[in-house]
Amino acid sequence: MDIGTKIRELRIKRNLTQEELGQKLNVTPQAVSRWENGISLPDISMIPLLSEKLFVSADDLLGCISSGYNLFESCKKLNIFGDILKQDQIDSLFEGREKVTDKTPKKVLIVDDSDFMRMMLKDMLSQSGHRIVEADNGKVALKVLEKENPDVCILDINMPEMNGLDVLRHVVSNYKDIRVIMLSALCMESIVKEALEIGANAFVAKPFQADSIIRRV
Repeated sequence: MDIGTKIRELRIKRNLTQEELGQKLNVTPQAVSRWENGISLPDISMIPLLSEKLFVSADDLLGCISSGYNLFESCKKLNIFGDILKQDQIDSLFEGREKVTDKTPKKVLIVDDSDFMRMMLKDMLSQSGHRIVEADNGKVALKVLEKENPDVCILDINMPEMNGLDVLRHVVSNYKDIRVIMLSALCMESIVKEALEIGANAFVAKPFQADSIIRRV
């Protein structure tokens, strides 16, 4: 069964129209129709929200995805399984992580392949007095880290060239003073726990409130 057929099956089982499901996902009914008819596929970042609204595990949806799905090669080796965690569940996992209370402006490296996401984060954090540097994938991030030596690194996970968890490993091994905030829609339990074990200082699930990022920085 392909993912479009699975979405249609689950939508009907939940007595939802395409319009109602679209409203829950903040997409148009036409987008839902295109998925269900195999014209297009939902972005990987939609999987956690789709799973939540259709009352199904992310594993079930990801299992319906063909090899041509838009999950970057750098992320195909990730172990993506387990329940979708909400922000309060994620925070409880990170409770024991050392906190820093210094509120002075920081140099923040934003690593995300989405131009819009980097622009939005830059806007939020610049208004709080932070200085921003950027990278649009993991390999570029390594060069920026070496040149800029930021105080904080905000890392997406699903990126081309090198995924965020591999960048996190590099930071933890080579830059002991840099704090890392993971920021991703891939908030399955396995991914969050792996980020914690590697050494991330925090994990924020997309979509997010501006305050969630600003407070952590």
